[in-house]
Amino acid sequence: MGRRKSYDRDEVLVKAMELFWAKGFEGTHLSELVEVTGVNRFGLYGEFGGKEGLFQQALDLYLQGTLSAYRETLDAKPHGLGNIQEYFRRLSYGDAYHGCLMINTLTEQDNVTSDAFSAAREVYCEARNLFLKNLQEAQAAGELAPDRDVDALANLLSTVDSGLSIHGIVSPSDSEKDAIAAQVLRLLD
Repeated sequence: MGRRKSYDRDEVLVKAMELFWAKGFEGTHLSELVEVTGVNRFGLYGEFGGKEGLFQQALDLYLQGTLSAYRETLDAKPHGLGNIQEYFRRLSYGDAYHGCLMINTLTEQDNVTSDAFSAAREVYCEARNLFLKNLQEAQAAGELAPDRDVDALANLLSTVDSGLSIHGIVSPSDSEKDAIAAQVLRLLD
């Protein structure tokens, strides 16, 4: 008869996610995961599939939250420039900011599994499409000039969103973030 688990699976995923988020996939060692989660190597392999499997599951947990945050703001009705402004207004770095695990995963493409990269890419693309949807609706409502290239603007907003996650690592000032976002939003006028 097998031994009962002495850990909470969800709690292990959160702890692993925080470690991967802080150190990246490549920078995180299995021994650190054992220490942080309290689950031995055999348990990590048996329950989570080792470092790669644990990363994938922790990333999936993170991406669910990220996608919910995008949808909460950018998929609110009515769609338009107000949603985009609200999205950037709500961004905040917090005290122990490590960037965005989605963006960190995309930049670690050569170190993570193709499944992890694809999952992060999929959420990135959905966020970009939510920006596009708001821009298209803004254009249809007359908030945005009809000659504006909404595809290019959606790419710009996605790039700024990603860049802000990196900027926050270097200079985690919400006032700087707000100033950058304000300049970008002026481009939509």
